[in-house]
Amino acid sequence: MTPLPLLTAHQLSLHRPGRTLVEALDLSLHPGTVLGILGPNGAGKSSLLAALAGLAIPARGQVTLDSQILTDMPPLARAQHIALLPQDDSGGYFGNVADYVALGSFPLAGVRADITAMLAEWELSAFAQRPLATLSGGERQRARLAQVAAQQAPVVLLDEPLTHLDPAHQAALLRWARDQATRGHALALTLHDPNWAACHCDQLLFLHGDGRWQLGTPATLLTASALEGLYGAGTAALWARGAPAQPV
Repeated sequence: MTPLPLLTAHQLSLHRPGRTLVEALDLSLHPGTVLGILGPNGAGKSSLLAALAGLAIPARGQVTLDSQILTDMPPLARAQHIALLPQDDSGGYFGNVADYVALGSFPLAGVRADITAMLAEWELSAFAQRPLATLSGGERQRARLAQVAAQQAPVVLLDEPLTHLDPAHQAALLRWARDQATRGHALALTLHDPNWAACHCDQLLFLHGDGRWQLGTPATLLTASALEGLYGAGTAALWARGAPAQPV
């Protein structure tokens, strides 16, 4: 039996001045699944994640969390169910890495995550007492991901989580996402590499940036013609034909 949807978008439309990004999107994030969101720059991927997190009001439609309208829920209640890694790192935090990661536990109402374990998992133990601002881009990105992990939310939304990460840490992040899905969480992440999407996502959502969207499995969407329709002529070379279409 298919599990009930945890987070659902109903006829969701997202607009930007003079443009329609997404039109009438129906999308369900089921527990135990990883959704990859692909599309060109400016196609609305970040806007969609903000709407799915309840941080942006759609032009039309709504997002529900277990049948509750997301924007009607108090922010703390949303944070107890949904974790969001924004694409932009606004900075401005002057404390150390351990305290920064621990902030992810704030919505848990006194149930603090095991920060020592989080630091070890994301290879940050040696930096625990270092000021966050002294880390490299990749190290800082791992700290941001560790903070999201510390939130322990059943729904995890990651906007370009592979930014600044080397290939080994990209692979580790995607294995973590798969492990979270195995534990019953629902994840959505924006990606640019169709090969990573093929290996680690159960479903894909293509956003074309003009209202059009496509939803399907990697096996059905990752074709040369579909990728060139999404990104433009000549981009099919990004796709390694024969790459596995199932999570590994």
